[in-house]
Amino acid sequence: MLSRPALSAAQQERARVLVRQVVDWQALVDTAWRKYVLPLVYQNLAALGRGAPTDDVLAIMRPLALLGTSGMLRWHAAFDWFHERCVLASGVPYAYLKGRALAARFYPDPALRMFRDVDILVPPDRLPEMLLCAINQGCTVFLKDEPDTEFDLSTEDKLAEFVYMNPVPSVLMPQGLLVEIHGEIDQHTKLFRTDDLLRDAQETATRNHRIKVLPDAPHITFICYHHTRHLWSKLNWLADLDAICAHPEFDRGAVLDYARAVKLDTTVAATLEFHELASNALHPADLDRATPGGDLLRACVDGLAGDDELEAQMRQGQVLNAFSFEWQRMPVSRWRFLQLTLLKKFRPSYADFRALPGGFRLRRLRYALATGYRIPRYAIQRLQRARRQ
Repeated sequence: MLSRPALSAAQQERARVLVRQVVDWQALVDTAWRKYVLPLVYQNLAALGRGAPTDDVLAIMRPLALLGTSGMLRWHAAFDWFHERCVLASGVPYAYLKGRALAARFYPDPALRMFRDVDILVPPDRLPEMLLCAINQGCTVFLKDEPDTEFDLSTEDKLAEFVYMNPVPSVLMPQGLLVEIHGEIDQHTKLFRTDDLLRDAQETATRNHRIKVLPDAPHITFICYHHTRHLWSKLNWLADLDAICAHPEFDRGAVLDYARAVKLDTTVAATLEFHELASNALHPADLDRATPGGDLLRACVDGLAGDDELEAQMRQGQVLNAFSFEWQRMPVSRWRFLQLTLLKKFRPSYADFRALPGGFRLRRLRYALATGYRIPRYAIQRLQRARRQ
């Protein structure tokens, strides 16, 4: 409940009751830090006044909250640098999404929204142009899945080849902030059309610029889908919900209409119910029946004990690794979704692709050959893993 930009009067009263029941404040502090909400939690606890935690508890939290907020201010400065030097300088159409975009669009104090990277959407055919501009400004290309792979992007063909094999390239700014450059925002469903999103992108203000972000209805729909796919394993995502729902321009009907059009309406409706449950500090044990929002609340609470590894364990058995719950409406046919999933699963590595001769003109043939090498290797890895288990 504390993972939100501010508490209502009713929430403050509920918090005062719950504060008296906390027996392990260190666990609460550790969880808030790991889940990227400690500045929000500290701010809301410190504002309670009567019934707030003891001074020694707040004294533990305060320097960590300041550390988190100062880190975000550094990232905001790095973002301004990237926006000016790389995005505006390139002239490529763009729209920011997720963390930094949500902070600018919906949060009353953007510095309280913790984020680890920046996501930007650009036209797929101009992605190499954006990437080259970032490289020329001193950014370093980074392969998250192949961190030890060396590559040469010194020619236009080599750059095009790299983007062909890495549709979401990442660059590391000189300041240390990571940027993911997207040609489309979701490769699992391909429901969100890049052309439409960029055409309807809306402006919002930051400290030094007016930036373009995704239009509200598709952005919020995507956020509900993306965070549900990750089982709400980060509490700053829960803060996103509260910031969105509390914003004066939030249009619930428009969001649900858009979600219905892309067949993600059950996921968005469940997310909004989940927000209501969390806003009232309810625990899964408090619920007398199973509901979609309750399922999300339970997943979020179950994920508090761990991080990425626990999330991966919880996601085992998901429908094609994206849809966890029976009540979720499948937005594409299962056959189409299986095709997309298999294409991603058996996508060859950049190192395997680059090892094959032929140049960019033979990229499709090289891709097919590299995929042929990957399939038996994947099968062997699965057998080895099953044998160890």
